[in-house]
Amino acid sequence: MQLTDRRFFGLLGEVVDGNPTQEMMESAFAAADLPWSYISIPVPVGSFVDAFESVRQLGFAGLHITKPYKIDAVAVVDELSPAAATIGAVNCVHRQGDRLVGDNTDGRGLVDALSGTFSVAGSSVVVLGAGGAARAIAVELGLAGAREITVVNRTEAAGRSLVDALRTVVDAECRYAPWDGEFAVPADVDLVVNGTSIGMLDSDERPDVDLAKLRPDAVVADAVIAPRESAILGDASAGGLRTVSGAEMLVKQATISFNLWTGRAADESALRSALDETLLTP
Repeated sequence: MQLTDRRFFGLLGEVVDGNPTQEMMESAFAAADLPWSYISIPVPVGSFVDAFESVRQLGFAGLHITKPYKIDAVAVVDELSPAAATIGAVNCVHRQGDRLVGDNTDGRGLVDALSGTFSVAGSSVVVLGAGGAARAIAVELGLAGAREITVVNRTEAAGRSLVDALRTVVDAECRYAPWDGEFAVPADVDLVVNGTSIGMLDSDERPDVDLAKLRPDAVVADAVIAPRESAILGDASAGGLRTVSGAEMLVKQATISFNLWTGRAADESALRSALDETLLTP
């Protein structure tokens, strides 16, 4: 089939209202003159397997998977990319013939968002959190050549579990640090990433970290997507540090998905414009 053939894509998640992905992907399809459709599909808890099989039977050409089904998706796709297998979660699916291949673009989105601003290779990194997003981010930073990765998490078991998993797939020196009260980021750290959901519901909410010791050339990144600068990025900017937003990370994730689905480069300006418009719409 030619790329001009009608195709359908979708987002599966428990809550899809307010998710800007549909507007972003439809904008990218339109910019590429592709007559394709993207549908956001709310999936009640307990119904994910049936929903996934339904879109498979309907011939959907690609999917995004969001909370809380990224781990569930591992068991229903036909094949996993190396990244998804390592991370243990799927957030993007593309069709290869009759097979649906699960991938994970969370961490790659951040690595791509950092490019041009920061070189991951040889760096010392602190990742805040040990959930799905933090896990994907830590793995991809390790695969991109980070020298040291410190996982900071309040629940020790989850933090150490992530560190143990990292040690099996990356060459970086990996360690766990407890998050009991304010965590003072050491002066020799090059990159701090908020991989938690802190700030998602309230952009004034900030992770309990002290960035004061960081050098001016350090970078602070936030995986949280918000209509305005998150509190941790505001603190970093006020301290003269470089920042990378969750919105830019999402644009890069969408770019990766578009390329997986089309083999083409996405119009990132179209993606950014759609995201900005969606975030600013009450």
